Order: sequence, then C-alpha cells, then structure tokens
Amino acid sequence: MIKIPSFHARSIRAHLFWTYAALVTVLVVALMALAELAASRIVFDGAQRELEQLGRRTQEQLLRFQEPARAWLEATANDPHAGLEGDNDISVLRMQMSMQQRYPQIGSLVFGYPDGSFQQNMVLRSARDRAWAKSLPEARYAQQIIRVDERQKRTEEWVFYDQQMTAIASQRRPWGERYDPRDRPWYQGASDLNLGTFQATDPFVLKVPEEFGMALSRPLSGARGGVAAAMFTVGGLSDFLHARGEESRAELILFDAQGRVWGWSQADRLRRLLGSGTPLSLSSLSDPLYGSLHKLVEQGAAQDTPIHSLEGAGGQRFAAVVMPMEGVFSHKAYVALVSDQNLLLAQVRRMRWMLLGVGVAGLLMLLPMLFWMANRLATPLKNLVRSAKHIREFEFDSDIPQDSDISEVRRLQESLALARIALQGFSRYVPRPLVKHFIANRLTPQAGVEQRELAVLCAALDEQHATAVTWSPHAEHYLQILAVEVAQGKGMMDRYESCTAVALWNTPLNVSNPAGYACEAALRAVDAMRALAEGLNTTVKPPCFGLDFGGATVGNFGTWDHLTFTAVGAPLDTARALARQANALGLNVAASRAVALAAARYFRFRLAATVPLGPRGELHEVYELVERIVHEADAKHVRVSEPAAVA
Repeated sequence: MIKIPSFHARSIRAHLFWTYAALVTVLVVALMALAELAASRIVFDGAQRELEQLGRRTQEQLLRFQEPARAWLEATANDPHAGLEGDNDISVLRMQMSMQQRYPQIGSLVFGYPDGSFQQNMVLRSARDRAWAKSLPEARYAQQIIRVDERQKRTEEWVFYDQQMTAIASQRRPWGERYDPRDRPWYQGASDLNLGTFQATDPFVLKVPEEFGMALSRPLSGARGGVAAAMFTVGGLSDFLHARGEESRAELILFDAQGRVWGWSQADRLRRLLGSGTPLSLSSLSDPLYGSLHKLVEQGAAQDTPIHSLEGAGGQRFAAVVMPMEGVFSHKAYVALVSDQNLLLAQVRRMRWMLLGVGVAGLLMLLPMLFWMANRLATPLKNLVRSAKHIREFEFDSDIPQDSDISEVRRLQESLALARIALQGFSRYVPRPLVKHFIANRLTPQAGVEQRELAVLCAALDEQHATAVTWSPHAEHYLQILAVEVAQGKGMMDRYESCTAVALWNTPLNVSNPAGYACEAALRAVDAMRALAEGLNTTVKPPCFGLDFGGATVGNFGTWDHLTFTAVGAPLDTARALARQANALGLNVAASRAVALAAARYFRFRLAATVPLGPRGELHEVYELVERIVHEADAKHVRVSEPAAVA
C-alpha cells in the first residue's frame, strides 16, 4: 500500500484573499473616477453657454427657412403673369419650378380664385408622387389646372415636364369636381387679409406629397382676386432641422404652444409616425424626454432658465434648451435643442479616461502576480479534469497527482484517485463496452434477458503446451491480441475459461452483420498471432478458433446485488466444439454452416468435414474460413461494411 505523504495545505480562502487584494486596485480607479464630479461643474457652465448660442443660431437659420416662399409670395402678389391670370406664362412657370427644385422644403406652389379655379405647380420627387399624379416615369414636374367656365362647369388639365422643364405630356381628367380650393385651410382666411399680409396655417394633410404640411399664403392683388400659397411639408422642415442637427450634434424639435410637432431632426421617424393621418404631439411620444419639453413651455420656464437637465428613456440624462421662435409662420412656436450630456461634457470625459488610465496602468503592473495566483489555483484543477476524462474512457494508465497545496483540491485528488482504483478493479469483471453503453445512455443495470441472434467466436489453446508447468506468457500475448481485435471489430469479450476465450457480436451493441464482423476479427487475430509466434519462436501454438451463428439468450443474470451480463445458448457450445475440431483437423478457423451462409458474400469458406457434434451426436458440416473476398467497389475497405445474408 502506497503511503501518501502528509504536509500542510493552505486553504483556498488564502489564495482568494490575495485575489481580492489585487481587486482593490480596481476600486481605487473607481474612486479616482469620482473626481469627474468636481470637474463636471466647471465644464457644465461652459456647455450651457455653448448650447444657448446654438439655439440662437438655429433660430436665425429657421427664420431663413421660409424666406424663399415669402419672396415668391411678394413677387407673385403683384405679378400679372403669375397664376391663371398670366395664361400659364412658360417663363414664370420655369422660374417657379427652379425655385422648388432648389428649395426641397417647398412642396408645391398654388393659386386659388373666388370662382373655384385652381392652379398647382409641384415637383414629382419620388415614385409615390408620380404614382399619385399618374404621370410618366420620366416626369419630374407637374402642373394641375382647374378652370370654371360661364356655366360653372369645372374642367381639369394636367401638364407634365421632364428634367429640362420641357412639356412631355398633357391630359384632361374628370376630377374637377373633387377639389375646390375655397375649402382648403390655406385659402380660408387668407382671402380676407389685407394686401401684403401673410397667413400661416396649422399642419394639415397635403395632396402632393401625401403627408402633413403647412401653408404660407397671402391674397393676390389682381382683378380676379384670389390667394397664392406655398406649401411646406413637415418632412421637408424635418430634413432642414436634421441637417442643422448634424452640424451641431444636437436633436432639434419645432413645436407650437399646444405641443404639436411641426418639425423634427429625426425626419424619417416623424414621417412614419404621421403615416396614421393624425397630427403628432410631444405627449404622444413614448419617451418622457419629449413630454418634459412641453411642460417647460407650459410652466413658462423657457425664458427663466434656458438650460435644463432632463431624464429620458432608460434613465439617460440630456441637456435641453427651449427657446421661443417669434415670426415663424406667424405662430407662437418653440424650438428645442436636446443633446446628450456626455457629448457636451467632452472635457470631463477626457479627464475621466486619464484617471482611468492611471488605474489601468496600476492594474497592469499587478497582472503578473494575478496570473501566477490564478495559474497556481487552476493547474491542479485542470489535471483533475484530464484524469476524470481518462477514467470516463476507462483509461487507467496515468496516475492522479496528489501534490496540491490547497486543502480542498488535495482532498478532491485523493477522492478521485480512490475512485480510479475502484473502477479499475470493477472493469476486470464487467465488460467495458457494456459499461460504456450504460454510461452513454444513462441506463441502470437490471435483471432481465432477451433473445438475440449472436455470432460467437471461441479461441482454444493447446492445453499441454499452454499450461505445461505454469501459465505461458506467450499464451497471454495471444489472448491480448484477441481482445484487441474483438474490441476494434465491435465485439465484446464475454469470458475466459481455462484455455479458452469467448467473444460475442450483436450484444450489448447492435451490429448489422455479426457473422461478418466475427469472421473479420478471426482472420485479423490469426494473422497477428502468426507474426507474433514467428518473431518469438515459441513452442506455444496460436489458438484455433470456432465460429457459430444463431439465437441465444443474453442479459443480466443473477440477483439484484450481483448481476452478470453474459450469453447462454447452443451457439456458445457449438463454437467451443468447433474450436476443438479445428485443432483436430489442423484448421485455423472452423465455422458452422450458419456462419458460412451469413458471411458468404465477403468471405470464402471450404467444407472441411462432417462430424458429430453435441450430446446427441448429430452430424454437422465443418467449414474452414479461408480468406476474405475483396469486391471492386470495396477495394479500399478491408472491413465488412454491410454484408448480406446468403439464402
């Protein structure tokens, strides 16, 4: 018995103590990062002034947004060639188209008259716009005209222009009764204004493009009277704000006193939300950040404190400024600029990284010690995992080290070493394939048997030479060769009795042709044993083999506390008798007629004799297993793959 040396092993807690000591460095770095709070106050004051200046610049740029439309309305109100009064002057029309192309925020330019006449000039920017106007694919501009004759009959005409502003198509459509400009928001109210006065509408659904928009309109000074208007899309206004937001790295929102959104730098998201056909308000957005913006206006805080710290979704903090926009569409409007506080506090963030860098440098200096400690703890555990894997595969050649200085790991090594010794002894009496089968399928051995078609191979040594004085080591080598070939050939060694050994196929694991596998294992064992006998020049001859194939009873025989897996039946007795006949007839492998029929496709047999076998002395044909038959399709495969039975 091996005496295990005894020495003091430190507890794993001691090792973890040093690990915790190393983690203190990380905590120191975290405390150093708290210095950011002191610096953030200084930097935040500067960020406040910067954000306020940004709001003023945005206000100035937003006022310029409507300048092209105001200029066009100023020029159109007194131009006798504009609208239907100018009989569709092509020069005026091209000027309007050029302006719309240059300023995409203008959706369309319209004229409405007291008799219900109407003219609209629009840019077909998308396939959806062209589909609505039912135009040609190459059309880029369209003009819609509704005329009213003396009998109050309304006629509608469409003229389409290409990219060079050349007319390419003209159509008349029976839609004149469907649209009356006098019912539209941009016309109502503007006709009663004084000349030179502008009217701005609330957001409403435009015709082209089909999305929310607003209108800036004023009365015409001609004899017919009427109203001229420029349509702004909410999406176009949002695109304008989006461009400003990218320049300033801030989010911009334009809304009125009721909280209705007129424009948003998130233009695509605003278009999706307005797709339902209803106006969008700040309170309808799911983020509490936007609802807080409207509350600032209601509380009148926009003029008192221009900078606010608001909380958004997920607890993220934002710096926001809300400023009134006087003169925007003749409405009381507000612009909100929202920016992530982290973006504004860039200097604080740089200071934070500097402090964290100092802490990381200290941590890197401790990495070698941490690595040494972790490796000291992990190495014995890795060795234990490797040893456990070997035990699971029934490989007991390597010893389990028991040298860890950690008491818990040391006890685990001792327990695993004792388990290895127990399993090694247990495996000498229980077939390993059977145990592997139970482990792989998580089965528990239970008493019970079943009928199976088995192939039985019996190896019989010459008893006089094998046990002349004592057990010959050469005989041991022969049996080891047999065990290896049986295991590689998907068989199971069942028992050793005196100078015989029995192997089984098709139990406990299923194989497609057990007779073929048994013949292959027998021929391989004969070749290996001959080579061994010639090299050792021994007087002990290799064993002779007997092969039989038939039904037998297999299973766990015994009681609940002692189970043995084996096979019982006529094929085992016949195989033993054939092994003795092979020794008497001078054959290497003697097979029964059942084996010859089952494996005839891949192996050649020769009828050697007809002898009485069994207690009743019945005559049985004894066949010699001569050689394997290699087919052309199986020339590269020595083993039997799917042998078919011979009728």
